[in-house]
Amino acid sequence: MSELVLDLREADPGFKNKVKKIPGAEKLTLCFQCGSCTADCPVARRTEEFRPRIIARLAILGFKERLFSGDLLWLCLGCFNCVEHCPQQVKPTEVIEALRELAIEEGKFHPSIKAKLEPIFKFGRMYEITEFENEMRGDYGLPPVPEVKLDELRALLTSLGVDKLLGIEVSGGGE
Repeated sequence: MSELVLDLREADPGFKNKVKKIPGAEKLTLCFQCGSCTADCPVARRTEEFRPRIIARLAILGFKERLFSGDLLWLCLGCFNCVEHCPQQVKPTEVIEALRELAIEEGKFHPSIKAKLEPIFKFGRMYEITEFENEMRGDYGLPPVPEVKLDELRALLTSLGVDKLLGIEVSGGGE
């Protein structure tokens, strides 16, 4: 594993308190770095840079920018293996979810999130349903996919600010 070099001048000592206010992350500072979470993590087995215990340590020390930049927070599968094996009930998966929430509040999110939401703005679904898909459904005796109230969906997402947060251009009217 590559050496982790930290400069304490980059740390925000109050960051851990902000994280602990989010439900599920209250026990962050109980982490004593035993490594049980990392030993049981399927992502850590395959990805050298992903270590739940290191994420907890970075959060405790206040290295917000280190956590919010790059892919680190977005690699977690949410399998909860770490939660099952943590002797302190820190709930590393929920800590990571809390960190993701804080990152998104600051407009720092993984590009895959935008890629997943853009089709929802465009089609009202994760992907476009064309006549081909509906014909295939008909071949299997299934009804056509119901229409989406695209204007209502877009209005909801824009009222929540999702378009601005992710920089998604919203076109008017259904397509």
